[in-house]
Amino acid sequence: MYKHFVSVLYLSVSCCAMLAFDAKAQDTKIVLDDGKSVDMTISIYNNGMGFVQDVRSISLVKGINSVAFEGVAEQINPESAMLSAEGVVVKEQNYNYNLLTSYNIVENSVGQKVKAVRFDEKSGKEIFSLAKIIDSVNGRPILQFDYGIETDFPGRIVYDKLPENLMAKPTLDVIFNSKDAGDKKVRLAYLTNGIKWNAAYVAEVGRKNVMSLNGLVTINNNSGADFENASVQLVSGSVNSVRQLPAPMPRMYAMKAMASDAVVAENAALGMVPEAVNDYYLYTLPGRTSIKNNQSKQVSLFAKENVKFERAYKLSSPLYAGVNLRQTEFEKQHPQAVFKLLNAEADGLGMPLPQGVVRFYEKDIKGKMLFVGESEFPQLPKGEKAELVAGKSFDVSVKGKVRNVVRLGKDSSEADFEITFKNAKNESVKIDFEQVFSGNWEIVSESLVSEKKNASTALWQVEVPANGEKVLTFKSRITAL
Repeated sequence: MYKHFVSVLYLSVSCCAMLAFDAKAQDTKIVLDDGKSVDMTISIYNNGMGFVQDVRSISLVKGINSVAFEGVAEQINPESAMLSAEGVVVKEQNYNYNLLTSYNIVENSVGQKVKAVRFDEKSGKEIFSLAKIIDSVNGRPILQFDYGIETDFPGRIVYDKLPENLMAKPTLDVIFNSKDAGDKKVRLAYLTNGIKWNAAYVAEVGRKNVMSLNGLVTINNNSGADFENASVQLVSGSVNSVRQLPAPMPRMYAMKAMASDAVVAENAALGMVPEAVNDYYLYTLPGRTSIKNNQSKQVSLFAKENVKFERAYKLSSPLYAGVNLRQTEFEKQHPQAVFKLLNAEADGLGMPLPQGVVRFYEKDIKGKMLFVGESEFPQLPKGEKAELVAGKSFDVSVKGKVRNVVRLGKDSSEADFEITFKNAKNESVKIDFEQVFSGNWEIVSESLVSEKKNASTALWQVEVPANGEKVLTFKSRITAL
């Protein structure tokens, strides 16, 4: 059964005035069933927002029609709701969110008479008394009995009837004019908060500088609605959203329980093919899927084998390198262990990759898998590089010092830097060593050739032999800006 909208159609023909109209529903209520459902699409954004589009086939009368869409998301933005169909002009939209909860029943029954039931331990029987709800405090009724007033009645309340203005689900009522009668496809679209997605990556690292990289998408739905048999689109990119006051939320006396089967794994046999739309990328899940309220769902984004990478180590120097140079040093810093990737087809990738978290696994010499770290995975367009930090090296260390500081004037000085790299591994390693300078700077001399990474940073790529060490020396001159 298609459960997202259990829509009830109230049909009437009424007289219209210039500034007012009446859409009185007939006694007959037509419930739309599976055969009337045409299409459901939900586009989910990184910022916790979803765009819902539901197409229905509805039998309309000529003139004024009133349609009640039950089960719209509780976190709907009512101002964003749009109903469209051929020959239809919307007159009025109302979002009704006064839900049927114990809290709301009490609040809407003030002034009504109810039965108050108390258990008598001596007789072992329930005693029924007539009372009037004269007020409520945080969903607790204040009851007036013939003997006095109870503010904390130790029993339960029995209602003869429910308040008429409460409903089981949030409902969007739309009143519109149809220029002719007949079956029409009607599209209801709206924005809702409470639904988001994020990407996660699993990397199985090989010893020959190739890895298996799997992309997963996790969708979390707390919007207050079930989306059944829907086409799901994931939008990657920064969508501007004007933050307004949130839509009125149904008042609940107790929190909803999370679904016990919160995680549902659905590995799609086919990967998602990214599509460029405006300044964003759109990932469409293959086939259709259902996303329950209070559910977390995982689906496959892609699976890539033989993705090339480069192992490297990276350390940003803790040494101060400004005009006021002074003799200083640091001892035994362990550089970051880095995996470098190029998002290109020749390297096994070549598709726009959304931001997420990547977790690295590697086999030990016995073939058992071991977790070796995780890193933030940046939003990565085709052709760009990523440096993914998995942790810090145990066997590689760096120490350094500044010496022979010479003042060349009030605003200038120079000094010698000496950096020692040690490698206890049985294989050589490459270390990216960065030194940040303050002011105008230049490298006067150096034992290894550097490159200017940016306006304030010099970079040396140092190859350190297995079970050995290498020393980098350089002289810098720094002048105040």
